[in-house]
Amino acid sequence: MRLLGLFGSSLVALLLSGGTIGAVRAETWERIGRFAGVLRQAGTVTLVARDCPNSLLGAFHATRNALLLCANNLQNDPQEIWEVLAHESAHVMQHCKGGGLLDQGQLDLAMTRIQEESPRLVKELRLYHQSQHRDEVEARLVQGLSPDRVEALFRQFCAERLNGSPTQTGGARGSLAAREDPFDRSARAGRGPYGEDVQVPAL
Repeated sequence: MRLLGLFGSSLVALLLSGGTIGAVRAETWERIGRFAGVLRQAGTVTLVARDCPNSLLGAFHATRNALLLCANNLQNDPQEIWEVLAHESAHVMQHCKGGGLLDQGQLDLAMTRIQEESPRLVKELRLYHQSQHRDEVEARLVQGLSPDRVEALFRQFCAERLNGSPTQTGGARGSLAAREDPFDRSARAGRGPYGEDVQVPAL
């Protein structure tokens, strides 16, 4: 499938370049705000909370179609916010697709490279149930791509939502999407996303 080929090509390039499986910088709040706007256009709400458990940086709740960023555990720094936003957007993409983003051969290549070069990530994966390993590996690979590449992948995997398919955007849209996205407001003001608290329903 061409879609998997595009993501797989980026993955293979990342792995063969010796690139680390980590974050690529999003230099500005404006760039982050633009991507949050694309998420919102697809019906995914971005919420910011100040009362997350200590170890939680972000989460995606599929039933509510809500992406959560934990302000109490993140620096007010576009680099760190981008890393978490990109990671969680990969989970949104998996939800749009209804499964994994990589084919089995690409996933095997990624896992081999991770085991050889990223003992920290191997240790992190052990914290998750084995059934979640694929999703977490893919999310970490996505967060290692450039912001433009992440957005292009999102537009491909979530095309139906972006085009307004009622079967994809129904559910949580009515209850959560009506709230103003803190990234949109902050990007217009030229500052980080933590200007105001957002009340977050229990996810």
